[in-house]
Amino acid sequence: MPLVSVIIPTYNRSAFLRNAIQSVLKQTFRNFEILVVDDASQVNVEQIIDELGDCRIRLFRHDRNRGEAAARNTGVLYAKGEYLAFLDDDDEWLAEKLEKQVSVLSNEPPSVGGVYTGFFVVDITDETLLYTKIPSISGTIYRELLRHNAIGTPSTLMIRRACIDRVGLFDGSIVYGVDHDLYLRIARYFTFACIPEPLVRYHVHDARMSNDPDVVLRGMKALTQKYGRERGGLVNRKVLGCGYYDAGIACIDRNQRKRAQALFLRSILMNPLEWLSYHQFVCSLFEERQIQALKRLKRRLFPLKTEYDPNGVRRLPIGNMK
Repeated sequence: MPLVSVIIPTYNRSAFLRNAIQSVLKQTFRNFEILVVDDASQVNVEQIIDELGDCRIRLFRHDRNRGEAAARNTGVLYAKGEYLAFLDDDDEWLAEKLEKQVSVLSNEPPSVGGVYTGFFVVDITDETLLYTKIPSISGTIYRELLRHNAIGTPSTLMIRRACIDRVGLFDGSIVYGVDHDLYLRIARYFTFACIPEPLVRYHVHDARMSNDPDVVLRGMKALTQKYGRERGGLVNRKVLGCGYYDAGIACIDRNQRKRAQALFLRSILMNPLEWLSYHQFVCSLFEERQIQALKRLKRRLFPLKTEYDPNGVRRLPIGNMK
């Protein structure tokens, strides 16, 4: 019986999927199974699995596209492991991720429901390291999760099966932020541990769901309706502010600058103490070529080996990901 079940939902991203699976097969911890859930792709996922030729990989296919939550839930329902680890099909793990997470959970009491790690954010088109997220929040993190998704991508997370038994599966009514919703429900009853080092490569590319501002807004409004009454209207406004901010970022990626400016202004109105919204609003007033020119000038004038992004997150050289 495998100790860890690795759940990989996929939909029409075969070019990424192979690398994701291979990053699991290269783990130093070996007692795992991989459940690939094909959400009715138009590409031949089965061929990729056959070519990899590892008996620990099991493939499940939906007869129609049912969405992110349903794909994750299929993996959870068929998983055999005591621990569940999630990996998006466009992300990759560093080799020691599972080993370090299993070591943490096996030495913690059952009240610790999950452990998450840091991650590298990488532009997949040219392998540029954008920034590195190092987590520091652990213990009872429910209130922190009400303010923002402190855990981040589900590719960083390992949880006990007992968490799902307690709070239920992913909520299919939420189109975006389904992982954030599960974190919140788990955090009501369990604490979290974190490993303060990056053990995941989170890839940025144009095919991400978060690149669609309308999807982002629908998801964040659903979360607001579900949790907005927690601790009064302040949380409601902060959640909405985060939604407008994320949608504004998506508009910037699509070069919809006028719409991005309006969304950043709405984010400021909802949460005027969040300075990042002001920063992004100012940036949205400039063309991308102007912003890149300013960044190049800054690197020439201040050639630091360690830099910080607007969130205060430490950037690392690309070589540190090896």
